[in-house]
Amino acid sequence: MSNSIEADAVSAKEPSKSLDNLPVTEDAVFGLMTEEGPNYRNVGGLGAVALMMKTQFGLGVLSIPQIFDSLGMIPGIICVIAIATVTTWSNYVIGTFKLNHPEVYSIDDAGDLMFGRVGREILGFMTGSSVVALDY
Repeated sequence: MSNSIEADAVSAKEPSKSLDNLPVTEDAVFGLMTEEGPNYRNVGGLGAVALMMKTQFGLGVLSIPQIFDSLGMIPGIICVIAIATVTTWSNYVIGTFKLNHPEVYSIDDAGDLMFGRVGREILGFMTGSSVVALDY
């Protein structure tokens, strides 16, 4: 017990890190990034694969029982493999695009890249209206 109290007293005497000493990176979407928070831009190849697989599994696991119940075992496995293949291919295409165009973060940014300001406004409106339509 006394060791933890002494450790707390020692850590209370140490000066806290100020943001002035930390390396700062400016990003268009994430803003100022420091060592204090997660930096999803520098996770590396293996980290990116882990994050994408985690997202895919998290979204897909909720529908797998219903797929197997309605289709059966063999057609369900075929559908799961087909969806995994399409998702993996789309992740590859998006990753390649992102490596070539690091300034693009959303659909409206891609519209701006392809069609200029008009494309940005149209695709931004279409994305926003689809979100509103799907909420009801």
